[in-house]
Amino acid sequence: MSTDAATVPGAVLEDRLVDPRGHHACEVRKGEVYRIVDVEGQQVADFLCFDLHRLEEKLSPHNTLLLNNQVFPGVGYTLYSDEAGALMTMTADTNGTHDIIAGACSRFTNEVRYGVKDTPNCRDNFAAALAPWGIEWKQIPYNINVFMNCPIQPDGTFTIELPSSKAGDYVDFTAERDVLVAMSNCPQERNKCNNFNPTPMRAIHYRPE
Repeated sequence: MSTDAATVPGAVLEDRLVDPRGHHACEVRKGEVYRIVDVEGQQVADFLCFDLHRLEEKLSPHNTLLLNNQVFPGVGYTLYSDEAGALMTMTADTNGTHDIIAGACSRFTNEVRYGVKDTPNCRDNFAAALAPWGIEWKQIPYNINVFMNCPIQPDGTFTIELPSSKAGDYVDFTAERDVLVAMSNCPQERNKCNNFNPTPMRAIHYRPE
């Protein structure tokens, strides 16, 4: 599976290679698409969105899970806000394994879980990506994890397993309204979520034909 600008079904507005442990944010207008591409395979992207014109309205994983009546995101899965408004919908998916339970790693959770202070993390990545829009760390919601493999066990626990994504796998999110999106190319190295080796991601913002 591969993707490049020539195969995108529409006009490419931005095509960005996001470095390992890096981040990206941009404004996506209603009907436009934000594509996340796993360049080398087995890499997770944390993703979230806001209403562009009212940034205080933002992604709610809880409302999203409740209103989709589905734990595991897939094509047709709509991302809902904290006001239960539709923000974006997953409209293409070449992999099929994603997570909305585990949230984003932070310097705090990494210290509690792994005993290491001040690690690179997705919460700080989001804060850096969203700073140009005046969004501070405490204003950032939790997120959906693209390509993250977190199966739920029969006893109700869940585990973090190796991603099944291959090089070139991608997910498309289509904007239901004008939105601000942010993506953290997950820097986690202490569990299986990136196969212990963060690699590049690609973000393609396009307008469909």
